[in-house]
Amino acid sequence: MWITLAYGLLWLALITYLVYPWHECHPRCWGGIGISLGAWICLTVGLVERSIAAGHWPLANRYEFALCWVWAGLGLHLLLEASWQGRCSGFFVLVVVLLVASYAVTRPETMKEITLLLPALRSPWFPLHAASAVIAYAACGSAAGFGLAYLFTQRMRERLPPTAALERAMERSVVLGFPWLTFSILVGAIWAQHAWARLWGWDPKETWALLTWLWYLMVLHLSPMPHWRGRRMALLVLLGFGLVGFTFIGVPWLVRWVRLESLHGF
Repeated sequence: MWITLAYGLLWLALITYLVYPWHECHPRCWGGIGISLGAWICLTVGLVERSIAAGHWPLANRYEFALCWVWAGLGLHLLLEASWQGRCSGFFVLVVVLLVASYAVTRPETMKEITLLLPALRSPWFPLHAASAVIAYAACGSAAGFGLAYLFTQRMRERLPPTAALERAMERSVVLGFPWLTFSILVGAIWAQHAWARLWGWDPKETWALLTWLWYLMVLHLSPMPHWRGRRMALLVLLGFGLVGFTFIGVPWLVRWVRLESLHGF
């Protein structure tokens, strides 16, 4: 119930963000922020209830991970809104959050069932690895939202913040997410050493996680260069988020379709 309510509120918040710039009496769009906060609270309650019922962190499958991703992404969005002056770009960040939320709510009912943790997941390294990945993905999603906003500035100049502000927001989101992505990979390697007696095995999931990490490392190195700023940087950030999405959704599908060997459940 709480998850469904949160999903509905996210759509309502998106609509509010879409229409508010036409109403000059609401320059800061407190309505959209308030509805987003309500969705975050509902999602928090839903995740806590699920965690209590399951007896473990709600990160055991792609459905639970996606919900936590939405929770972290929405929380980061609200924190950014608290310090943001021209809140029009919140619409684009919320689009990314809703994309992940839509993936979660459309999962099969069998995936939404509460189950016991698999033996390999009963490790103190599991919540550290998964939670840090959630934060990293949420930050990458925020960067992608700001990248979308930047690409729309030519058509909606009067309704969006200055391009320099959007560039800073993009870069700060990547700077926030990259250490968490690094930490997730390092903790995952330590966990793999304890569980499978090897730090790295070029598992498909590990390989794509490394490619994603290298991509964002490249983005950080290119961001100070004037030639790569602006529209090119926005495109690089959006492509990076595409890598994040493929690592999360595409790799498990590829493993099943090509029948690759993988020790990762999701």
